[in-house]
Amino acid sequence: MKASHFTINRKYFRMEFGFIFFLSFAITLISDLEYSAYVQHNISKFSDDFGYRVVTESLALICYGIYYWGFLKVYVFRRSLLGVILCSLAFVILDHIFDKYVTNWILAHTDFISQAFRKRALDELSDPRIVFTFNYALISAIFPLTGLAFVVRSFSQDNELKTLKEQQLVSELNYLKAQLHPHFFFNTINNIYGLALKQSTDTAPMVARLGEMMRYILYEADQETVPLSREIAFLSGYIEVEKIRHQKGTNIQFDVQGILPEYRIEPLLLLPFIENAFKHGLEEETGNGFVHIVICQTDEDLTLQVSNSIPETAKGKAVAGIGIKNVRKRLDILYPGGYRLEMNDAPGTYEVTLILPNI
Repeated sequence: MKASHFTINRKYFRMEFGFIFFLSFAITLISDLEYSAYVQHNISKFSDDFGYRVVTESLALICYGIYYWGFLKVYVFRRSLLGVILCSLAFVILDHIFDKYVTNWILAHTDFISQAFRKRALDELSDPRIVFTFNYALISAIFPLTGLAFVVRSFSQDNELKTLKEQQLVSELNYLKAQLHPHFFFNTINNIYGLALKQSTDTAPMVARLGEMMRYILYEADQETVPLSREIAFLSGYIEVEKIRHQKGTNIQFDVQGILPEYRIEPLLLLPFIENAFKHGLEEETGNGFVHIVICQTDEDLTLQVSNSIPETAKGKAVAGIGIKNVRKRLDILYPGGYRLEMNDAPGTYEVTLILPNI
């Protein structure tokens, strides 16, 4: 029955110490006050043995602490019933021996304790007999301390479970972002390929823009959050690339309103909605197609509104691609029940409204 170490967790130490201190001092003090008031009919009588109580309960505090942190809590956390039983049995035996020889010796040699208590301590010290009783130890120490250990273990498990869930969410978010990167690059490289086939003079500027966007994705988008202003700058670069591709017969508008300088957002969260608008709104458009994007922030929330034309050849087709399915999962993780996403398929127009809380 050997405990490997003292299981003292700073997070719960104050609660544990407070409970053990109360068990050692306060309960005895309350008991003495009640005895003085109801039996001796003089509440001030409890002060007669105050020095005695200071010594005995200070020693009890030390014994309870060693028993709890050194042994009992270890076995409770290990879910070892046998260990709990054996260390509790050992505690009763060793506590009686400690009281018999150590506590009584200290009492007998402490000057501020009354003569009556010092004499009683000497008498008990000289008596060779040791009477072991279990009932009082069970009620006053073992059961309360065991309950405390189980409560702390429950709190610890809840925190560990919460930490594990957070780690799983972070892993899932990283996985979803990793999916987004190749999806984005695949689409953009296809755009550059189309321009190259036409030997367009816009190919080089588009490659330069792509380089800037790649730098952002590789060196900034792996952070948990980025300034919204930085994310908007990235989106602006992406929209400029799309403007290069769709120069004739299209109406592309990008409006930003009321951005708060301190606001941060999960990187690449808005891109799929904008990318989707260009892919499905202008890819097959041969007439006057449009993409209108508005990002507006107030003190309460951040709103993204995206609307795009629907070409005749695309009517009846699903407009939500891989990126939209991806971002829905990310929104569920980042803002569980706290965001609003509306997608409306009106005649000739597809509209998306995303509202995020300012948190």
